[in-house]
Amino acid sequence: MARIGAAVLPLLSLLVLACQSPGRTSTAAGLADGPTRWLMLPEEVRQVQRMRTNREAVDWLEEFWRRRDPDPETPGNEMAKAFYQRVEAADRLYSDGGVRGSLTDRGRALILLGPPPVLRYSQKRGPTWEPGLPGARPDIKTRDVVLESWVYALEDLPPEVRERLTKDHPDQTEVVLVFLVEPRHTGLLEGEKILDLAVRAAVRDGSLDKPERPLPPGFLPPPPP
Repeated sequence: MARIGAAVLPLLSLLVLACQSPGRTSTAAGLADGPTRWLMLPEEVRQVQRMRTNREAVDWLEEFWRRRDPDPETPGNEMAKAFYQRVEAADRLYSDGGVRGSLTDRGRALILLGPPPVLRYSQKRGPTWEPGLPGARPDIKTRDVVLESWVYALEDLPPEVRERLTKDHPDQTEVVLVFLVEPRHTGLLEGEKILDLAVRAAVRDGSLDKPERPLPPGFLPPPPP
């Protein structure tokens, strides 16, 4: 497999910057803290944690995207391009309590599944934790909460996700992610399994989609032949 060509290097540089968290100067340190973490398998997270230089990070990122290129025979990498566009959109749409939008739960869902074709809002009564005044005991109260549901028909999902989903659930026609919308925070209530499925389905060659095994210190993926 040929290495990424010169025409793709500007995009790779942008992706490196997109992967860094604000205030971090090391690309290697920023990879696992930025939005790229939503695409990482546990084994890849451990690899990043062992990195010590930006050169290692750039080499690793090249291999990372190679494994997620849906069509290696065509120029560029469609998944990498979609990732960068979705990170930018999430940062604009879903900033939450001072947290960068692409690092929130809704940002994660947008990055992995794309924009929801159907949005539904509803209310229901449920228990909530109220911290109260400083020094006072926290209280649990029942109140109306707002739910935001992202609805995807099967044909709206990435092909790799759809294939895996129908294999295990042949009668399923849609998936729904449900978020609890609070004044200062919006968190995922339902849909963790479909997001995890999307992470694993994105790895084209399946080389990392296997039971975990210990890695020696300093392990990095071998360069493409």
